[in-house]
Amino acid sequence: MRGYGPASYGDAFADVYDEWYADVTDVEACTRRVTALARDRSSGRTPVVLELGIGTGRLALPLRAAGLDVRGIDASAAMVELLRAKVTDDIPVIIGDFASPSMPRRVGEVVAPGADLVLCAYNTLFNLTGEDDQRRCVAGVASLLHPGGAFVVEAFVPPEATDPPSDDVVHVRSLHSDAVVLSAAVVHPGEHRMEGQFIEIRADGIRLRPWSLRYRSPVELDALAATADLVLEHRWATWDVDPFTSSSPTHISVYRSSGRVEA
Repeated sequence: MRGYGPASYGDAFADVYDEWYADVTDVEACTRRVTALARDRSSGRTPVVLELGIGTGRLALPLRAAGLDVRGIDASAAMVELLRAKVTDDIPVIIGDFASPSMPRRVGEVVAPGADLVLCAYNTLFNLTGEDDQRRCVAGVASLLHPGGAFVVEAFVPPEATDPPSDDVVHVRSLHSDAVVLSAAVVHPGEHRMEGQFIEIRADGIRLRPWSLRYRSPVELDALAATADLVLEHRWATWDVDPFTSSSPTHISVYRSSGRVEA
């Protein structure tokens, strides 16, 4: 998509993100599972969790309330500004492209700690639209994790290559007396890419909210993780650890770090 960059999604959706995406994840179940995974790897100290695409704090704030040392990266200053309006200085955040992740430092820290867990929720990894960007991201994550640390990815399961989605998809996302939101998308199954616009039409004008994804199947994610010495430890259909099956539309994949590698 011409003119689309790392910050485009967050900048376009920041003002409606909390309203539109409040229920895309079972936040309570996610918080329980991530907290348990992080504590299992922290040897009794306060677990350090890095969230890629921390956004407005939809997950980061409950995780912090659960007692985790939460830090984040996000390319969108608009998203981080909304997070800052909720909490001023308790969550260190880097505003930058998480294709090359690094650990934010707290005030007074000379060296940033390693991560016990890195979280990439709700298709966020797919927001990196370049194949090499995804590879660099996963390698960077591996370099930040303590040995035995976890990389947790939540994502949708794409259609099989033998049954690709329609090339063009248009539907009504929401309809109210004073507004309508249309969703228009173009799918490039041979390139594993989807891109589109949410078109918000109101009496006072039209607002475009672009998005772009480069998706991978669970098997392809496993292969990508293996290039960074990350091994699949668990795969569930939901944060409540329902079994993952061939018909599951989404997955929660937990990769374990067996050592540190250079990004």
